[in-house]
Amino acid sequence: MTLTVRLEPELERKLDAVCKRRKTTKSAVVTDLVRQFVAREPQLSAYEVARKIGLIGSVASGPSDISANAKKYVQRAIRAKYRR
Repeated sequence: MTLTVRLEPELERKLDAVCKRRKTTKSAVVTDLVRQFVAREPQLSAYEVARKIGLIGSVASGPSDISANAKKYVQRAIRAKYRR
């Protein structure tokens, strides 16, 4: 991928000097810095991604304590199904 970066003239001169001294290219330096920058960013969990895009918390119907009281709701559903 090609990326264009605009630098102030003084910063560009300093970058050129460092690259010559280390015998590397500007592209190699920028690529390394971008890798470091991306590595510092926390990776989102599946839950965080689902919440961010609106899959979690988007359904308002039904009981709000279903995960804490699942057994109670299953028992009610079974009783209701087999009532005489």
